[in-house]
Order: sequence, then C-alpha cells, then structure tokens
Amino acid sequence: MNISSAEFISSNTRMEKCPVADKPEYAFIGRSNVGKSSLINMICNHQKLAKTSASPGKTQMINHFSVVSANEKGKEQGWYLVDLPGYGYAKVAQGKRKQW
Repeated sequence: MNISSAEFISSNTRMEKCPVADKPEYAFIGRSNVGKSSLINMICNHQKLAKTSASPGKTQMINHFSVVSANEKGKEQGWYLVDLPGYGYAKVAQGKRKQW
C-alpha cells in the first residue's frame, strides 16, 4: 500500500460529532501507552500526525485522520484511521475518568 496523503480531521468526545462514515474506518483501541498513536504515525510515514507521549493518557478524544492510498493498480482510495483513547493506566483525576 502506498499512502499518498494523511491529515488530521477532527477530535471529538462524542461519536455523534465524528465525521460521517462515508469511507472505510480502521480504529485502534487498546490500553494506554501501548503505541496506538505511534502505529498510526508509522503506517502514514508521518512522525507527528498523531500526538504521542511517554506518559499514559495523552489521547483523550476520538481522533480521525483522513488517509489517501493507492492500490497496486495505482487507483487512489480514501479511508479513515481512528485513534481511540486508551484505557487502564492513564494518570488523570477521578472526575475526568468518570467523564470518559
């Protein structure tokens, strides 16, 4: 797969506010600080597309990225990568945890 572009679209706390699902979406979910955001950066070959941190809990919203890639025949197609908040180790206040 050859990714020709990748860009940040939006951050939201509620699914209803996310972009319309008019393209395929591939979401990353897992524990805090396991490398979900780093994996998105690696896939897109863009070091600073998704924000990363050494401390757990950096991703606190649903982050959408629009990606355009070309298949083996050169035809371009668009899709979304979705970076979801981690769970487990985030060091945040109890009130914030209840919001999540």
